[in-house]
Amino acid sequence: MPVFGPTRAALAAAAARGADILPSLRLVLTAEALTAPPPSRALELNAELDVLCAAVRELADCRAGWLYFCPAYASLPAAVPRALLQGTVLTFLRGVLRSERRAAVRLAAQQGAAVLALQGGDPARMPGDLPALLHRCGAYVTATGSGPWAAAVRLPLSPTLREPPAPADLVLDRYSAAKVYLDGLCVEDVE
Repeated sequence: MPVFGPTRAALAAAAARGADILPSLRLVLTAEALTAPPPSRALELNAELDVLCAAVRELADCRAGWLYFCPAYASLPAAVPRALLQGTVLTFLRGVLRSERRAAVRLAAQQGAAVLALQGGDPARMPGDLPALLHRCGAYVTATGSGPWAAAVRLPLSPTLREPPAPADLVLDRYSAAKVYLDGLCVEDVE
């Protein structure tokens, strides 16, 4: 977003000097996600989340089977900004990884909308910016009982599609959303 251009330029200069910019870049990515306008072309949520979850499984320093993705049976195109979708899911997964528990990301179709359900982790370990990201996505609810943290958000459907990124784009780019949001929790961070 143009508003964050000077901040991104300052972060790029700091990175060129060898500074650790990932915590600051995470704040910028979150601010961009919260202010992103609706896209002109929808994301196919099954494909987007499949790519994102595959990249996170490859990146995260966690045991096998910790992240479960359950796609919807039908195509679910939604006019949600990619940065917002990625930021919301990655912020949730950051909380789950900090909790050292399992996560489930589920999609379902419901009367002209998609429902994204997130479940897992310890409620006390969820990042503080997660409610704001969920609210920006749409109408949402969270579980308040004991047990793992859970939320569901309703995303309106839209007909025009755009292609998801390749998983390698999220894994190999050191400043991809996946690497920025999971900073300190990736395999390469603990080697």
